[in-house]
Amino acid sequence: MTMRSQEQELRQWVQRLAEDPANAENPLLAEFQMLAERHGKLLRQFRKIAKISDRLQTETKEMARQQREFVLMVSHEFRTPLAIIDSASQLLELEPKLPVSARPRVGKIRNAVQRMLHLIERCLTHDRLGAAAARPTAFDLAAMLTSLVGEMAPTASGHRIELHGADRPVPIPGDRDLLAVVFSNLLENAVKYSPNGGTIRLDLSGGGGAGEGGGEGQVTVRITDEGIGVNAADAARLFDKYFRASNAAGTTGAGLGLHLARCIVDTHGGGISVASEPGCGSAFTVRLPVARAAAPAVVQADAVPVTETSS
Repeated sequence: MTMRSQEQELRQWVQRLAEDPANAENPLLAEFQMLAERHGKLLRQFRKIAKISDRLQTETKEMARQQREFVLMVSHEFRTPLAIIDSASQLLELEPKLPVSARPRVGKIRNAVQRMLHLIERCLTHDRLGAAAARPTAFDLAAMLTSLVGEMAPTASGHRIELHGADRPVPIPGDRDLLAVVFSNLLENAVKYSPNGGTIRLDLSGGGGAGEGGGEGQVTVRITDEGIGVNAADAARLFDKYFRASNAAGTTGAGLGLHLARCIVDTHGGGISVASEPGCGSAFTVRLPVARAAAPAVVQADAVPVTETSS
């Protein structure tokens, strides 16, 4: 029964009471009429509130749709000029007459372009997560981590990056590109929030029950650094959208990367957590379900030696 029909039924009921001769001298009739009028006013107010709520929900959905379209448009438009800048930078690096002193500056330009591309990719990935679930396809997590560490090491000046447990294939079901966003973000954060350098360690375990900490039916990746860390209150909110730790002032970031990482891991049926103390670094742990026995075979991943980059 709608609120409007309830109001009409209430009025009819009060009217029948008033028209009944037996209630002519009833002292409670006036009280009933007053209560019915108040109830009718409340129903009318609730009806107005419901209409306003429906309108706000419609407007909110429309604004969200327009925002997604704007982000997609801007992201795609940015890709072309960034690709031109990156191509020009690569040509400069190949120029034999380029002064030696200019090469580090060209490298900084390329690094800045890659950071912009990563930010764009995160925005597009967030929209993609909202539209569809991850596509489960078996791939080798060890090989993916090996590749990410190889890409990160040359740009992680002053940091020592170690990868352990990737000397054998670890097949898992999932969207490789989405999970690559998770681990590249965690690696980038480990470098960014360790301004004094130090060791960044990745430990891969599980995926068949051979490793420690993986647990039955799951694989675990633990990324630890020796950076600035966060306090307990901030650690509890690190995965909230747009949240940034209180000691992150002066460090670039939008507070979207960890939130996106959690969304991706949740989509894959896994979990992500953090343990950290101020001044003692942070440890992020990602747990994912392992591939089924019928999963396709994957390529053997080579062991990764300890990599140290020069300052």
